[in-house]
Order: sequence, then structure tokens, then C-alpha cells
Amino acid sequence: MVSVRHLVVVEPVPYRWLVDALAVFRTLAEESQADEQGLVLPDGQVIPDIRLTQGRHLRPGSVYLTEAEVELEVEDEDGDDAGDGIAKADANADADGSGISEDAEASETVQITVREWDHRRAVRLELALVSDEMNVALDAALKSPDRPSLVESSGRAGGGAAARTLFGMAGRVRVRLDDWWPAADTDRTPPSAPASARLDHPWIRADVRAVPRPSRDDGRWDIHVTVSLRGRRLLRPVAAVVLAVAARRIRRSVVRTLDNLAAQWNDRVPHLVAMNPDQLRETLLSKPSGESGRHDAAETGTPGTPPDRPDPGGPRTRPAP
Repeated sequence: MVSVRHLVVVEPVPYRWLVDALAVFRTLAEESQADEQGLVLPDGQVIPDIRLTQGRHLRPGSVYLTEAEVELEVEDEDGDDAGDGIAKADANADADGSGISEDAEASETVQITVREWDHRRAVRLELALVSDEMNVALDAALKSPDRPSLVESSGRAGGGAAARTLFGMAGRVRVRLDDWWPAADTDRTPPSAPASARLDHPWIRADVRAVPRPSRDDGRWDIHVTVSLRGRRLLRPVAAVVLAVAARRIRRSVVRTLDNLAAQWNDRVPHLVAMNPDQLRETLLSKPSGESGRHDAAETGTPGTPPDRPDPGGPRTRPAP
């Protein structure tokens, strides 16, 4: 077994901000309209890449579909990088009409199924990603979104011909939010790690534990992370030998990955938490994902207000502090 313990220092996220941000996301989703043509945001912008294919918007059982073309990194016979490989494939396709350039792109389809949408109890979604290289199934749930207390997610990935080593990989993540903030802000010792994750590969199992502590110098969080790797099943003795030989390299890689994640967090999070709910909503509406258009005023009646919007249920007021 290889065990890595590392400390990262990150910018904090106030719990009150998280509650308000989740309320903004939920309200935007509930005030939008979705059909087979795309997703219509409250201000009238249309995102055609997200389509409702089954059920009613945000009702349990509703299914959404989004598709994208993913550019593949290819290498030509001379060992050139991906960009050169794609460029040469395009040139070859133009020269002989063989259509080689089509191999430089792969389709990726994501299906999102709403299993539960109740801002008091839980929001639960199922995601299924299908591409030429892998299939991923994910189940994610947020308990009591108005006062978020628990995030749970589990999933499984199966690799295609280009990713056979992913076959049978499964994982799960659990974050007890009602234990995280007391530990991060008041130094109260939690009964166990508030954040945990497990990843099972046919050969290796990885366990991750994270415990936050308030920093003594400023308002940032000290997060103590433990990563453990061990072999599985009949291959456990072989994996133990491999892990022992590569232990130093594994530790360096884990530490580097954690430090990079912390650096990205510290670069982006302060800007987000500085926004109030109105600013966050404006930012989300001004930068929709995918190409967007606008509904014709004659079709929508009032600009930005889709007609005959189904009521997803539940009040739309922000939760009391």
C-alpha cells in the first residue's frame, strides 16, 4: 500500500454564499423552459445544445440530451503532435477524398435524467455519457438544497477499444456539508473525514479523505488530504510490488496534482464568492454554454418569458437564513 498525506491551503467558501448560489441555479433552472428545440433561459436566450426528449421540464423522469463533437488528439506516422496530425489528415482528405479528417472528431452524447427535484428534500440526477472512447454512468444527489447537508455521487466507467484499462472502473464521492463547515470554520473535530472518495479499478483501489481546519494566519482553510492506494483481488500481491517500486513517483504525482487543484481553486473561487446573488445570476445569463439565440417576441408574448411554462413545483423564494 502507498499512503500520501498532504496539506493544501485554499480560499474559503462561506456557507451562506453556497446556499444563495444554489438558490440562483435552482431558480434559473425552474424559470427556464425546455423542449425538443433547446433550453430557453429566463431572459429569452436559447441554448440549442440541451434538449428535453422525454417528460416535463424538471419533473421526475424527464430526460435531457446534449451532444457535442470532440476533437481527438491523433499522431501521424512521423510522430508529430495532435495538431499537426489533424492538419495533415485534413490535407490528405482534401487531396484524395478519403475522408481521413473525419477521424479527427468523435461524437459525445450526454443524457441527463431527473430522478428527484425538490428544493426541500433533494435534487438527484442521473448522467450517462456515451462516446467512441468510453461510457460513463453517474448518479449524483444533493440533500436538502435549501440548506445543503450532503452531496453523494457514484458512477461507473467502461472503456472502449481506445481505453480498455478503464473497463469496470467504479467510484463514489461523499461530502457531509453539515460537518465540513463546522470543522473548517470553528475547528470542531468531525467524527470522521467530512469528504471521502473511493475509486475501484480492477487492479487498484484508491481512497481519499479530506479534513478541513481553519488557518491560524488568515481566513483560509487548511485541508488535510490522505490518499491511499492498494491492490485488489487476485492481483493484490502483484500490485503491492508495483506500488512499492513506484512509491516515490506516485507520491510526487499525488502531491503535484493536489497542489495544482488548490492553485486553480484559489485562482477562481475568490472571484465567485465576491458576487452577490444578483451578480451571479447576471453572470450566468450573460455567458450561456453553447450557441444561443433569442425567442421571437411574437412567440413568447413578453420578451424573455416562455409561454405556457410548466410549474416545476414548490415556491421560488430564497430560504431564510
